[in-house]
Amino acid sequence: MYSRLDRRFVMKGMTAVASAGLLGSSRAAFAQGGEIATTSFPGAWEQAIRSIIIPVFKERTGANVNLTAQNPNDSVSKAIASKANPPYDALLLDEGPYIAAKEHGIFETIPTDLIPNMKDLPAKFIDPNGLGVFVSGQIIRIAYNPERIKVPPKSWQDLLKPEYKGRVGLAGMGATLNVAWMVEMAKLGGGNEENLEPAYKFLRRLMPNVGALTISPGSLATLFQQGQVDISVHYNNNVGDLQAKGVPIALAKPDTGFLLIRSTMHIAKNSRNQKLAAQYINTVIDPAVQTKMSSSPYHLVPTNSKVAFSEGLQRYAKNMSEIETFKTVDWTKFNPRFAEYTDQCNRIVKR
Repeated sequence: MYSRLDRRFVMKGMTAVASAGLLGSSRAAFAQGGEIATTSFPGAWEQAIRSIIIPVFKERTGANVNLTAQNPNDSVSKAIASKANPPYDALLLDEGPYIAAKEHGIFETIPTDLIPNMKDLPAKFIDPNGLGVFVSGQIIRIAYNPERIKVPPKSWQDLLKPEYKGRVGLAGMGATLNVAWMVEMAKLGGGNEENLEPAYKFLRRLMPNVGALTISPGSLATLFQQGQVDISVHYNNNVGDLQAKGVPIALAKPDTGFLLIRSTMHIAKNSRNQKLAAQYINTVIDPAVQTKMSSSPYHLVPTNSKVAFSEGLQRYAKNMSEIETFKTVDWTKFNPRFAEYTDQCNRIVKR
């Protein structure tokens, strides 16, 4: 889905290494040194990890972090291929790739005694199989350049407008962002997770307007920054990051409602650094860390019950009760047909 040579293709998002200002004075108590390998989504998530999470983790443990930014399906594939000697100690995934990977036995049971911040997570944010915890939510809306698009879009159907020819950007099916949107388009056309035919029909109609197909939401954000696309399906955290950099970009609410993607973290089975991996996850769900992550520019939905919704996040939802009304994907129904759906989308965009 990503190989059309006549379309701009961006491989990686940008990174940032600024201090988060959350470091405590407890290094002496927790310091143990070492290093863990972990993953991130490219783009704003990677920047947030480097600028907020990693400094706190290093201060508390004395350990370094080897961070790889890639789509979650790639993280899962590499972990499955090297189960005996996993390439990562901790994995950041979306709910869909996690559910698909469970049967492969690549996750360790979460050691709750090493992750004390789990006590502040509602039960709905703890994997019932004991293999992970939910660490955030990302909201999907219509992103657009308000300097070039004066009338804010009001629905997904607006992407089909002839004036947007060559101006629409899309991430591929390897990105959960596009998967969730395709499921939504299927449902709006009378389909569901087990029938994407209405979404295929929409995608065929949309292709004349598509000027860029990218591998990840992070690279899609880069296209906005470079002024190469003017409208797309996008996450609120990536858009918030671009706004903080002065990029002309805004978010519009589709008339059919918001979409929500939940992100999870896991410890790799056979990791040699499981204790550090547990401490890393504990850092990600720490109240101070999640408060910073949910604030400007990222506006990620927190899962720790001690974290109040920031002013910026309240532009999308006032509280967790409102978030729970957002649309989601039934991954147990979608995942068995993921390869089939991806092949079909590839055929559509290559025509």
